[in-house]
Amino acid sequence: MTTTKHWNQMRSELLEKMYQVVTSWDGTTQEALVITEKNQEILIHWQNMTKQVGNEEFLPYTEIEKEKQTEILSFQQRMIASISNERLVVMSQMKQINQKNKVRDNYVSVKRDSLFIDKGL
Repeated sequence: MTTTKHWNQMRSELLEKMYQVVTSWDGTTQEALVITEKNQEILIHWQNMTKQVGNEEFLPYTEIEKEKQTEILSFQQRMIASISNERLVVMSQMKQINQKNKVRDNYVSVKRDSLFIDKGL
């Protein structure tokens, strides 16, 4: 059986891993997606650990752990904002492409209609 101190040490280590991952963010959307995937793996491990603990009690979070949680949350909010902004840019570019296609289609007929010539005249 694992002791409460051991569970809390594991919790602190997972929190530290998550902190290290988010603080390595270089500000790009690509890296934000990679970090999100890595953190998802850590969170799954955290959930599995919590299930194993069951009814045992964790020691309260330390001030350092609380600060790290706050910083992690701040980084994640910035990453989400970056991803959302990138999404808006891509959607705007797609609208521009669609608009260009509509303008082109108005000038050039894409449809090939049948053409009948009455030779009886």
